[in-house]
Amino acid sequence: MPNEFEILARFLDRYAGEVEGRELPEPPAEIRGKLRELALGRVAEPERTELFALLRRNPAWIERLADEVKSLRTGSAGSAS
Repeated sequence: MPNEFEILARFLDRYAGEVEGRELPEPPAEIRGKLRELALGRVAEPERTELFALLRRNPAWIERLADEVKSLRTGSAGSAS
């Protein structure tokens, strides 16, 4: 029976090129502002639909939206105390 580390080493050798990370593109400043407004709940329905379409085309930007929501949560938690 092969050593577990040998199995892992073979797996990593085989997929080394595919598991390398890459930098995710940041949304433009205008889009970052819109994502912040979306997180704040200040975006009207037509623009919200447009933003959701942009997020579908640029799924890496969803993390930016999540960061905005998180920052609002921690900001409101700090002001409630």
